[in-house]
Order: sequence, then structure tokens, then C-alpha cells
Amino acid sequence: MKPYIPIVFISAFASMVSCSGSGAKSTAGDTAEYSATETLRARLAAAQKSGTVMFGHHDDPVYGHSWCGDSGRSDVLEVCGSYPAVMSWDLGGLETGDSLNLDGVPFDRIRNEVIAQDARGGINTFSWHLRNAIDGGDSWSVSDSTIVGRMVNDSIGTDAFKAQLAALAKFFNSLTDENGNKIGVIFRPWHEHTGGWFWWGAPLCSIDDYKKMWHITRSELDSLGVDNVLYAYSPDRVADIDQYMERYPGDEYVDIVGADVYHFGGADGTDNYREDASRALSIVRRVAESHNKIPAFTETGCESIPVDNWWTEVLLPVLRANPVSYVVVWRNAHDKPGHFYAPYPGHPSADSFKAFSKDSLITLIQK
Repeated sequence: MKPYIPIVFISAFASMVSCSGSGAKSTAGDTAEYSATETLRARLAAAQKSGTVMFGHHDDPVYGHSWCGDSGRSDVLEVCGSYPAVMSWDLGGLETGDSLNLDGVPFDRIRNEVIAQDARGGINTFSWHLRNAIDGGDSWSVSDSTIVGRMVNDSIGTDAFKAQLAALAKFFNSLTDENGNKIGVIFRPWHEHTGGWFWWGAPLCSIDDYKKMWHITRSELDSLGVDNVLYAYSPDRVADIDQYMERYPGDEYVDIVGADVYHFGGADGTDNYREDASRALSIVRRVAESHNKIPAFTETGCESIPVDNWWTEVLLPVLRANPVSYVVVWRNAHDKPGHFYAPYPGHPSADSFKAFSKDSLITLIQK
């Protein structure tokens, strides 16, 4: 395991900026002049160039398998002595003006944890499980296949959608460090669209309407002054590169290309997971290279981790064969005993995770 150090390669900034549609300024002077997105992109590129993969965990410091709300805790930290290099958060609830996200985490707490993670040299990434702008149904409400079309083609629906995006813009613009400088973060909207479990999934909207949703998202946030975000595109498992690229919104809208692939079925599902994850990451790496983007394993995991050596014998070989900039596993719910994706002290996979965390390929952050 190596502690992650945010090294900035000054001479490489111009090429890194060119891979993004973020419109970040390019300078050649003091590093303090670099924008939040340039600095974040440099951190990601530096990790990838070093041949390591940053490990991430969703909601890591705000609750764990048997605790909630404590300060300074982390199941990952308590197992291996280090924080995840990447921390993942969700914005669901901002669009309705809630003070807590859909999993009950205060947005003020998330903001403070983003600041702390950035200060220790880590990365923050956001998903958005939102309520739709048409009838307020949650992300898993999939009975109406007109939602996306009405959000992007009907003026009333589009205005309501833009109001939701304004709430996100306010939050992103509020992410500043102790010196008042904006903190660069990753935003991963409209994820897993190759499946049908979200109302923006492929069976529920046209290719053109899905792309329009991306375009409105990006143009609206840009217009509201959001200049500290890198955008990640992340389908679920795919059969081939054509399926992966079918709904790609365009190079000018995307900075990071990734994939979400979960391990289902316990030990019996191991071979399928290896095959699906390896195929997806191979495609991700090809797309990243041909489109000058940063590759990532944006979401993965094995619920309850019933395979004791999962970290060293399943995930690690997949990453070694297909190295990407970072990998994120999902959350350890405090109120659902079997819903966890990272080990906690005493879990049978803890030893495998300790070995995984010490492997030269994997990066975490020392406390």
C-alpha cells in the first residue's frame, strides 16, 4: 500500500486539459494558478501514470456496518489503518431542497467530509439518485417511459429539470477549502443507463433524449459557474464497445470513462463477475485511450462479501489485468446488516482486504 500524494506534473498540464470539456484555464506559472479541475485531473493522471489504482468507498466516514454519525471513524480505516483514497457521495435530495440525502446523510456533513478528504490528498466523487422533475418519483420509479422525454423536450419539464440542476450548482460552488479555493470533484450523473432499473435507463428513453439530458446537465451547470467538476460516464456491464458508446454524450461533455459492474451470486458468480468486469474495463481502457479520457472502475462490489478472499483473488487480479485510475465499492449500511461492500473489523474477508490494501497496485491514504 502506498499513501496517495497529489503530485502535479506541470509540464503535462496542457495535454491533460485538452482531454476535458471543462474549459479549465491553462497556465504555465505558479501551481496556485491552476484551476480546481486541472489539479484534480493531475491527481488522477499522476495515479494512473504511477501504475497504481486508488481504492474508494461510498459514504466511508459518515457511517459503517455497526455505527452511524461518529466523527473520525471508517470501517476501512479500522481494518487496514488507512482511509480510502477516493470517497464517494450521493446528491439525491438536493433537488428537492432536503437537508439530508436519500440515505439520511446531512449535506453539511458531506461538505465537511469533502473538505477533509481533499485536505488529506484524496478524491471525492458524486452520484445522483434524484427524484424526477415530472412527477417526483424516485430514481427506481420506472413505470413511466416518458419522464426523460418530457424533461428534455417539454419547456415546463425542462424548466423543472433546470431548477433541480440549480440546486446542484449551489452545492458544487460551495465546496471550498480553508483558503476559499474551490475543491475539484467528480460528478457521475445518469449512471448505469444500460440497465432498466432507473428511469433514465435505456429501455425507458431514446438515445437522443438520453444525450440531451447529459447536454442540458453540463450546459446548465457551466452557465451557473460550476467550474470545479470533472464529469464521469459510467454504463453498467456491456457486451461490446458499440453498446458502451451508443449513448455516449460526446467528448466535450465527459472527462472520465468508467463502468459499474457488481459481483452477484456469491462464490457461484465469481467466474461471471471476472468475465463481465474484465470485459467492461478492457472497453473502458480502449475508450479512454482513443478519446483521451481518464479510465475508472466507477462502482463495484460484492454484497456481504461472502467470498472470504474476494479482495486478493477476485478484485485484485481484475484490476491488475486492467489497471485504471480508481475503483469504488459501495456503502456499508448501518441499518441493513447484510448491505455492506467493504469489510469491518472481524469480518471473514478482513485479512484478504489487509493484503489487498498492502499490494503495490493499490493506493489508500495513511491517517
